[in-house]
Order: sequence, then C-alpha cells, then structure tokens
Amino acid sequence: MNSREIRNKFIQFFAQNGHEPVASSSLIPAQDPTLLFTNAGMNQFKDLFLGLEKRSYNRAVSIQKCVRAGGKHNDLDNVGFTKRHLTFFEMMGNFSFGNYFKKDAIRYAWDFLTKQLGLAPETMYVSVFETDDEAYDIWHTEIHVPSNRIYRLGAKDNFWQMGDVGPCGPCTEIYIDRGAQYGHANVAECGPGCDCDRFLEVWNLVFMQFDRQPDGAFKPLKQTGVDTGMGLERICSVVQNKDSVYNTDIFAPLLSKIEELTGVVYKDQQGEMKAAFHVIADHIRSSTLIIADGCAPTNDGRGYVLRKIIRRAALFVQKLTDKNIFPELSRVVVAEFGDIYPELHTNKELIYTILKSEIDKFAANLIRGKTILNEYFEHSKNNKIITGEQAFKLYDTYGFPIELIGAAVREKGYSVDMDGFDAEMEKQQNQSGKKVADLLSHLEVDVTSEFTGYKELETPSKIAALVVDGQLVDKVAAGQAVYVVTEQSPFFIVGGGQVPDQGWIIINGIETPIKEVRFIGNAIAAHIISPEKISVGEKVTSRVDKTWRTNAMKNHTATHLLQAALIELFGKQIQQSGSLVHPDYLRFDFTYHQQLSAEDIKRVEDLVNEKIRANIPVIIEYCSLKEAQKKGALAFFGEKYKPENVRMVQVDDFSIELCGGTHVRATGDIGAFKITESVALSAGHRRIFAVTGPGAIDLFQDTFNAVKALSQEYKVKREDVLEAINKQKEQLKSAQQEIKQLKQQSLLMQMPSMLQGVEQIKGVPFLCIYDANISAEDMRMLVAALEKKQPGFYFVYNMIGNQVSFYAAVSSEFAHAIDMKQFGVWLQTQGLRGGGSKNSIQGGGEKFNPQLGAAIKQWMQNS
Repeated sequence: MNSREIRNKFIQFFAQNGHEPVASSSLIPAQDPTLLFTNAGMNQFKDLFLGLEKRSYNRAVSIQKCVRAGGKHNDLDNVGFTKRHLTFFEMMGNFSFGNYFKKDAIRYAWDFLTKQLGLAPETMYVSVFETDDEAYDIWHTEIHVPSNRIYRLGAKDNFWQMGDVGPCGPCTEIYIDRGAQYGHANVAECGPGCDCDRFLEVWNLVFMQFDRQPDGAFKPLKQTGVDTGMGLERICSVVQNKDSVYNTDIFAPLLSKIEELTGVVYKDQQGEMKAAFHVIADHIRSSTLIIADGCAPTNDGRGYVLRKIIRRAALFVQKLTDKNIFPELSRVVVAEFGDIYPELHTNKELIYTILKSEIDKFAANLIRGKTILNEYFEHSKNNKIITGEQAFKLYDTYGFPIELIGAAVREKGYSVDMDGFDAEMEKQQNQSGKKVADLLSHLEVDVTSEFTGYKELETPSKIAALVVDGQLVDKVAAGQAVYVVTEQSPFFIVGGGQVPDQGWIIINGIETPIKEVRFIGNAIAAHIISPEKISVGEKVTSRVDKTWRTNAMKNHTATHLLQAALIELFGKQIQQSGSLVHPDYLRFDFTYHQQLSAEDIKRVEDLVNEKIRANIPVIIEYCSLKEAQKKGALAFFGEKYKPENVRMVQVDDFSIELCGGTHVRATGDIGAFKITESVALSAGHRRIFAVTGPGAIDLFQDTFNAVKALSQEYKVKREDVLEAINKQKEQLKSAQQEIKQLKQQSLLMQMPSMLQGVEQIKGVPFLCIYDANISAEDMRMLVAALEKKQPGFYFVYNMIGNQVSFYAAVSSEFAHAIDMKQFGVWLQTQGLRGGGSKNSIQGGGEKFNPQLGAAIKQWMQNS
C-alpha cells in the first residue's frame, strides 16, 4: 500500500464516521507567538479546544503540514542520523471538540489500524498516562488488549502539550513491535518508552483536558476534546515493512534524483554519506514547503530556522558533490506534492530562486568562515575550546548557525563556550533594542472594548479600567501617565498592516493627546498624561484624528488595489509577505522572482489609477470563511480568521480580500496613486513604496517645481530637461576621461626622472614614490610601466584626506627575494593593511609616514 492510498483511506474512514475534512493550515502559525512553525495537527484548532471559537462541526479530520526544527519541538540535530526523525512531516489526525472522548477515540484508532491498514493486533502495544485508569480499562476491557501489552508511563512519555502554554492533557500511544532485529531480544527488558527501535510509536491520542497557564498552572478546559496525531511517513514505513522512513515510497523520487545529480549510489553508502542523502531529502521538503507558505531566510525567528535548514543541507551536499544541486531538488518536491499543496506550483520559481540565492551567498561565506575556524582551531590547541566571542563572529559575520558551528567543532574534538556565545548574543540584542520589557504583556484586564471606529470617529464612553506601570488602579492624579480603557472606543489598533490611530481623549472638555493606543487583552487602551484627577466609571470621549484616519484609509484600500494589480499583471505567484499602511505612505512586500522594470511599474500604476478613476464602491460584508473563499477572497499567511465570521473587503470583482482594516467608501476617494520606490529585499522578495491622495499631489507638485526650475536653468522645455541633463553628464564624463588621460601622460613623462631614483637593495632594484593625489588606478598603471622599463620592486602611495592608499609590486625575476606575504605583515607595523598575490599587494591605512621609503629599504636589508 503506497502513501497516496494510506492518505486517502485515512480521510475517507473518518469522513464516513462523521468527521469534517479540514485542509492543512499554513506552516506559518496564524498570530500565535508561542510557535515558530505549525508543528501538530491541532495548532489550527487551538481556539476550539480553548472554547474561544465555535464552528459548524465538532469533529474534524486533517493531514497537516508540520515542521519541527526550532523552539521546544526541535528535531533538527537528529535528522539524517536516525531512521525516523524529520524536520518536515505530515501529521494525520482526527479531532473532537466537546463531542466524543476517550472511548470513541481509542476505538477509531484501533479499527483504522487493524481493519483499514491490516496491521496485526498481536504486534500492537499501548501506553497510557500512569494515573489514567479510564484509558487503561478501555484498552483492556473493550479493545481486549492483554494487560502485559499495556504500559503505564509518566508525564515525559504520556502527557502532551503544544507549547509552554496552551491546551494539554494525558495521552495514550499505540506502538508496533517490529521484532528483536530492531532492538532488545527480550520483551521483558524492553517495551514502549524504550530508547531502542524495536517498539515504534505510530499514533498518539491526546485527551485535551487542561489549558496550561504562563505560571505553569493547569486550568480545566471549558470542554474536553480529542487530538490525535499519526505521522504519515512513519505509518508508511510500518505498512510497507521498511526499516526507515527514508526507504518508503515518499522519499524514493528524491533519493533517485540525488543519485542522478551526484553520481553517488544511495544503497552503497554507509555512515555520514548515507546520512547526507537523508539530510538533503528531508531538508529540501521542509525548506520548499516553508518558502511556499511565505517564509524567507532571515537572521531571526522562523526565517533564521529556515536559513539553518538550507545551510545545513548545503554542508551535507558538499559530502556528495561540488555542484549546487539543492535548488534543483525542489522541482521533485513540487512534482510529487503539487496536487496536494497547490501553493507549490504557484511558487515553484520563487522557491528555486530563493534556494539558489541563499546557497550561493552561503558558499562565499563558507570558504572564508572555514578559514577563520581553522585559525581558531590552531589558536585553541591547548584547551580545545572555541570561545563565545569567536563563535559569535562566525555566526554574526559569516552566517554560520551556531548548530553548524557546534557540529564542525565536535568533528575536531573541540567544544564551544555556549555561555560566552549567549552573552555575546544578549549584548547585541540589548544594543539593538530587541529586548524591551513589556509590563502589559501578562496583565489581565477583564474588559472587552467594543470597537466603534468602523462607523464613527468620536465615541463617548465610561472608563472601564486604568493601568499605571502595569498595574490596575481605581484612580490617577493629574500629570500621571496612564492607560485609559473605555467600554467603547473608535481607536483602530491593528489589522491588515494598518498603523494605530492617533487622536485625543476628552476629559471634562480638555482635549488630551494620546501617546499610543494598544490592546491589553481584549481591551482598547489609550496612553495619555492625565490632565486632571480621573477615576474608573467616569465618562470621557475618545476622538480619532480625522486627517490621520482618512489618509490611512486611502492608503489601505490602495494597498488592496496594488495587490490585485500585481496578481493580474504578473500571475498568482504574487503573494503578500508583509505590509505597512501609514497615513503618509504605504509599503507592500511580496514574493516575485523577477525585478520590476520601469515599464512594469507604469503598468501597475496605470491599472490602479484606472480603478481609482472608475470610483468603484468598496463593499464590506461579513460571511463565513468558506463563503469568502468561494468568492475568491485572498487570505494571507500569519493572519488568523474565524471560520464562521470573517470580514471581506471587495472592490467589484477586481479585488476581494479578508481584512480587518479601515477603508474608503469608494475607490475615487483615494484620488491618485504613485509608486515611489521598488526594491529587492532578498531573492524572490520585493518591496514597493507608494503614496496616494494628498501625498501623491504633494509629490506631483514637488516634482513639477523641480523640473520647472531645471528647465529654466538649462533653458529648455520641460519635456527636454532629462535629455539636457544626460547631455551634460556625457560632457562631464568626457572631460573627466580627458583629465585622466592627461594625468597618466604626465606620470609617464616623469618616468625617466623617476627611474634615476632606483636603488639596488641586496641586488633588487627598488623605488618608493609618494604622490599626494595619485589614484589607485594610476598607481597600478605607473608601476606596470616602471616594471616594463626596469624590472624591480616598486612601492607607490598617496595621502587623500586622512586616508593613505598604496600599491606595491615585485617583478617575477625578483619574487624569490621579496616575500610579499611577509612584506604585508611588516606593513601592519607601519599602520597599513592590504592583500594581494605573490607579486603585488594593495591596501591603505590612516597613518602617514613621510619616511616610509627609508623604512622599506631597512626592511629589505634585514629580510
């Protein structure tokens, strides 16, 4: 039975048993700061388990894309060296939200494994949480599993939680006894929970009962639930009777392609060479699917984890070939999984471009980094410890993930001072301002403010809470900084990349400007300096800055039009990867593998402005997520939507998006749209800046005035200004070239007198020349001409501003007498640094020595 058949059987079995088939969510968790990547099937159902969300179904089945390569659930270091660890895997799961519990969950699992997949009951063992008598009794009394095949295990093995906080509960796990050839011969010495490979866990059934709090306390959930997870790759290895997940049909196309690209035969390999196949095959799956879901390599967060995966793969590729085969392997992943995850087809060129660019950049740093690391090894021969400062330099300057540094030093029998590395990392974070204490992050305010800002910009309301220095208070004195929480508020805080509102709180007729507005829990809080004594329960008025909000609305709707225009003109591979909607401008980040030409930008502008002139009504409605998706509404990674009630913003059939931001009444209200900048953020990721409305008019006026002034200066028509400037540039370039040629001719004319100053130092003709204004290019030209006339050792230097530059060369016939490497080392004693080859060296410094020629002669005498 192949993996496709197993996949289909799973969905069909649970659908026939009343479960709603739910598509895999993105690998980028929706607004969940506790997770780097989606790492379990239940992630997308978290709010259902917490009782914070209701849907039209209370049973679900899914096959979820998962990545475990960072944070609490991190399998990266094990991948490639074990038979079952993966960074990317597919989690098959069935779920109950307040419907069935332990009895039915256990029965479903048993029936699927034995009746649908045909596994032998006598090979199956189970474990339960040590105090879970209910689960034990169901397995023994109703499923008839003998007591000697039921194991009671502790929290380490049989208590599950998604992260440091969130839903959790006891679990029961199903194991397959694969026989003595996989581990201990005697079952009495082994069993579920053993570290050997004899007992393979295939299915984990979690009984959700608690919500783990930040302080570690377990709060009972409003309703119990069931969350189960079975790795597709792992169950395939059991059904297909393979000793490793890498030997299943899932990995066969990738291993075959690696063999084709490298000429290395997989079945002939052992040890690290075999592990290299596994690492590459796994990492291309994870990196391809992560990129397809909108992530890009960066130096922090999930982007850094992606970078680690790609760079770890690059190191293992080098064990098999010198070629960069990794990007090409992404084509295999797209071909094999594209029908299951359509985003792979949509983004196949973007995926290839990002992988190629990332590995090409790393290859350049890898050479230099390895050289530096070897120097560290040499300096640390006595204690065999790479210091934290050294490790951090490799990480920060050369892009070596600390895990790769650790692996490299362990191969040499060295270790890394991790405490020192962490200290360097913390120092950098403090300097960059990344670590900022947030007193409000864990404050519980039992208020849910009603947002009125979609309908009005001014709202009277009672004060529901006051917060000072992270603490709830009943009243504050005049002049005190305070967060004011009101029952109703028009202040917009966050949605679709739009910045928070500005405005005032009016207290007894006094307009008090807000410093910031933010959420504290579900409460809208405005930060002010209180103009007088205020108390909870008093009535105040919140007023939004109308100009600020109006311009933000123009830019927000224009961002939707920009997104739609890019998709219409360049294809569905365009994906939003970030945005900022500010009253003064908009910024839109998106995935695209090509540069936008000036003509491309004009086409985008023309299309957006066409829609603005059409004055199309902007329709906002609430509907279910399914209804919105049927209409073609765009939903973006990292955004969280309630399936039963989403806010849809529609501009005719041109743009339909799910969005919580504020928008204009009709597109004509935007006025005008102008792109001011288009830049590349990284391979496959681009950024556009644009202005609308008053900002676009101001830009037009400034540009018009500048062009008018230039037309008057050059005495040409406005439309001829650019031609006049280009003509002047060509004239200037020609004049500069003429000056350069005259300078070089002057230098060459001085050569005979220069050569008269050549001295013989230990049989080597030597000449040192100082010219205050000679350029680096002219230095090289002059030395080459001197060598041609009289081979020898020549040194030329200048002093421009506070910077010294030099160029030195020795003719081939004297290279045996002048060691340029040692000469470069000696120059450091003179405050100069440089690099080059065995025949030449160039560089500079800030220390000027008018007697440098004499010093060089002394060095030659002593060498």
